[in-house]
Amino acid sequence: MAGRVAVLGTGLIGGSVGLALAARGFDVVGFDHDESRLTRAKQLGAITEVAATLDAAVAGAELVIVAVPVGAIAGTVVAALDAGAAVVTDVGSVKAPVVFEVERTRPDASARFVGGHPMAGSEQEGVDGADPTLFVGCTWTLTPTSNTDERAYTLVLRVVRDLGAEVVTVTPSHHDELVALVSHVPQLAASPS
Repeated sequence: MAGRVAVLGTGLIGGSVGLALAARGFDVVGFDHDESRLTRAKQLGAITEVAATLDAAVAGAELVIVAVPVGAIAGTVVAALDAGAAVVTDVGSVKAPVVFEVERTRPDASARFVGGHPMAGSEQEGVDGADPTLFVGCTWTLTPTSNTDERAYTLVLRVVRDLGAEVVTVTPSHHDELVALVSHVPQLAASPS
């Protein structure tokens, strides 16, 4: 199943995705606005090739994985779609606003976007904390919509499962409701009244 994947954003999660994919024989082209982080990702093997631009990273990739901060996800997904990305997914913790913005901005291309969120992390920071086994056994939520192309969804599903994750498919809004419960209820329970 190995092929060419672009990872946009080479921090902890993007670096972990890159390491895991490279270990499975994928060509992983990376792009990051932070050149030093991109260089470090290449040194660590989190990417096999450095792209100077987002367009160059996307060119020829069968899948683009957006691993940038949540506030920049929708814009980066749209930029990847505009650059001709075949299929795009992301790793952000918020889904409904991102999916809505992509569908609003690029209704003609949004079928090639499948929202995603690995429920994984680490106390480590940045690409130096990246771990190729981070996703093994974790839950990875995918949030296709009625607009999502079935082939795009199937490709993302196959790659995520290949990383060792357990996939749960829900709507973008349901994802956000569940994450809010998981994130906020324990904090509320622990807070003094």
